[in-house]
Amino acid sequence: MDLRLANMWRLTMNEKKFIKTALTSGIRIDGRNPYEYRKLSIKFGREDGSSEVQLGQTHVMGFVTGQLVQPYRDQANEGTLSIYTEFSLMANPSFEPGRLGEFAVELGRIVDRGLRESRAVDTESLCVLAGKLVWAILIDLHILDNGGNLVDAANIAALAALLTYRRPECSLGGEDGLEV
Repeated sequence: MDLRLANMWRLTMNEKKFIKTALTSGIRIDGRNPYEYRKLSIKFGREDGSSEVQLGQTHVMGFVTGQLVQPYRDQANEGTLSIYTEFSLMANPSFEPGRLGEFAVELGRIVDRGLRESRAVDTESLCVLAGKLVWAILIDLHILDNGGNLVDAANIAALAALLTYRRPECSLGGEDGLEV
């Protein structure tokens, strides 16, 4: 783990005392009540496969793209799903431009695991020609501001972008029926 991230989680005695007092008093730093949700705003982009989510002070944009590729040998009749996360310099002070940080990688893994286990994307329906061509779906998540609850905001942005994505129409034809 990045040393800076590890050091962020070490709390002083005063911080621990403050957190305990705030919890017992039922207050939060942002002024919400203990059971009050963050305000959620979802905007769908003008182009297919894009979304913008604001959850409290957290701001995430999602973009979905797709392309035809050869399938993996062990999954000849399934398409692929990939998640890529990127933090803006203002979203996280530990972000280094041009280098994918450990937190960005872990966030991508969490979103990926959630989409796969919930079966939000039917990878078998992404198959065009078994063993030859499948759709590879890529979800780009751009973290513009990290104000807390980033995992939920990123998941919502990915799902919202997927809801508006329409893969291009393709059909099989030609003499042998195997041309795309």
